[in-house]
Amino acid sequence: MYIEPFFYSYLLKFKMEKNQILVATPNIFGDLYFRRTVVLQVGDSNNTIMGFILNKKMNYTLNEITPKIKKPFPLFYGGPIETDSLFFIYSSKVKVKDAMPISKNLNWGGDFNEIIELIKHNKISKDDIKFFLGYSGWSQSQLKIEIEENSWEIIEHFDESLVLSKKTENIWKNFIKLKGEKYLMWSNSPENPGHN
Repeated sequence: MYIEPFFYSYLLKFKMEKNQILVATPNIFGDLYFRRTVVLQVGDSNNTIMGFILNKKMNYTLNEITPKIKKPFPLFYGGPIETDSLFFIYSSKVKVKDAMPISKNLNWGGDFNEIIELIKHNKISKDDIKFFLGYSGWSQSQLKIEIEENSWEIIEHFDESLVLSKKTENIWKNFIKLKGEKYLMWSNSPENPGHN
């Protein structure tokens, strides 16, 4: 099969790697799931890209959905897929069986029973871990099309402490500013234009 040189370079440019941030551009306006979101890509499997929305805190806490945890850890909306499943990202200094590395400093998944025990014994603090209901997912081709349509910007180098941050109010604004002046006006506008 012949691939046009431009298309081939496009494939190389948008090869998806884990530990990338996807930042929703203002082109994602009416999408309730992804408007003004920041998604950490954790990996891909079977041509499916998986990530978690970092800046959508839910109105209830982890102890309200599982009796195994008594502490009120914040809970985040990870995305529209498998919203009845719990996922977690945590600092790599926390040692958990079957952990999957995202980067040198971050892991995700692993033995949830170990996580519960570490929380019970105060060996994991709220600053070390972030819990999500659901995840975000795309096929490789779907995400490439959305990037080509300017729905997402990719950020490869970022402050990883922002991933575990519970202060979500300015995460999107801070990330979209990294893409330069073309989004400056949007980064300073309120989420609800009626509040302007």
